[in-house]
Amino acid sequence: MRRPGEGYRHLVRYDVVVVGGGTAGCVIGSRVSEQLERTVCVLEAGPDYGPRADGGWPADLLDPRGLTFTHDWGTGGEDQRSLGARVIGGCSTHNACMAVAGTPEDYDEWGDTWAWARFGPYLDRARSMLKVVPANTPEPAPMHVAFLEAAASLGLPFLEDPDDPRNPTGAARIPVSVVDDTRWNTAFAYLDLARGRPNLTVRGNTLVDRIVLDRARATGVVTASGERIDADVVVLTAGAYFTPAILLRSGIGPEPEMARHDIPLLVELPVGEVLRDHYGTGISWQPTDLLNQMTTDNVRRTGSLYEPHAIVKAASSACDAGSWDLHLISWTNEAVGTNGYEASVAVFHMKPGSAGRVRLRSREPRDLPEVDRGFFRDQSDLPTIVEGLEVARALANEPPLARLLGHEVAPADEPLDRFARRTARNYFHPAGTCGIGHVVDDSGRVLGVDRLVVADASIMPTIPRANTNLTTVGIAERLAEAM
Repeated sequence: MRRPGEGYRHLVRYDVVVVGGGTAGCVIGSRVSEQLERTVCVLEAGPDYGPRADGGWPADLLDPRGLTFTHDWGTGGEDQRSLGARVIGGCSTHNACMAVAGTPEDYDEWGDTWAWARFGPYLDRARSMLKVVPANTPEPAPMHVAFLEAAASLGLPFLEDPDDPRNPTGAARIPVSVVDDTRWNTAFAYLDLARGRPNLTVRGNTLVDRIVLDRARATGVVTASGERIDADVVVLTAGAYFTPAILLRSGIGPEPEMARHDIPLLVELPVGEVLRDHYGTGISWQPTDLLNQMTTDNVRRTGSLYEPHAIVKAASSACDAGSWDLHLISWTNEAVGTNGYEASVAVFHMKPGSAGRVRLRSREPRDLPEVDRGFFRDQSDLPTIVEGLEVARALANEPPLARLLGHEVAPADEPLDRFARRTARNYFHPAGTCGIGHVVDDSGRVLGVDRLVVADASIMPTIPRANTNLTTVGIAERLAEAM
């Protein structure tokens, strides 16, 4: 490993370098560059398509009706699911646009500094910047309408605000970051406000290898192409998979992992040792001719099919009183190779006890990290997911849904516990690999290293009962203010 300052090309310097132009990185770049006396550089491994107004964005990244994976890092883990989006705006450019928060108790778990009373206003700020609206469309697909009606028939109240802690369980339309039929990612919400500032530089297609350290102080970064970029402060916002990978390649992490790759250990911390994510599976049904016809008529009338729209928040028998631990999401999409549609309900455990880990595959920055998701490591997770599947079946048996659904395609006759183990998948909410109190302090500063900050979902010490995008934006808002 070369010593700092030796053999690198194009030496440049900024006051702040932000590594990762994803969900959090766009927030940090925009907010910190409000201080016009500070030069800020945002480095993104994927392409930067510029301001939305320039018209250069691919259509699929703008379309909020379903998930898209054209700008993927690739897949990993036992479920072979996406490791996130490699593009400016990160996962906020290809997600389902859900903008929901966890319970107050979820954030209280993070300690006094991040308790709900203090952190809640940053979530409100995030909602405002993301222009969150109560639902993605005023004319949802028939599957989603019937799903909400079935929930009411089953005794689950309709929630005007699914984030209201006074009403923990029930059914709701999904609050989303959708503006004028456009997926409102953080590049639009934040970075576009800052692109004209002379102190801000945004560089796409720039993969960072590691942090440059002078003793116990970060002094810059080295890119995969061998370029050194100096900075007074380095902020990591590469996400819960790639932020730990960069730290590990820099010599910050567990001693066994450093030894495994012959990387000199500079600071020993449990980087990557606790990967949190929601996980579960789902039930699918054969749609009836009525559902196919009603959906076709809906699409002809509205010109669009929003694949998700509605959610049920439910509590398993293991859940704490007054809370909830399950997401059930109705989903409908065009069936490949036919003129019909697919109908399913996804079920996710929102407070799992299981955790995995992220390790290096090699020292090469172009190699994806090894992801061990750790499904069912905590055996208490399985009964909760099974109960969620039973709720999905109960919903399907209620008249509003029963008239639209044919026979159960999966799991059908397979025992629910075996089906859950066989088909478990994550919810695209990785977190926790650089947790507060373990790898960083309450201000996101890496323990034992000066001027190195982590400001993304990896710092969550526990995972909230919510899709993590809104919480990640709130984290970045708060830490940007602290800078």
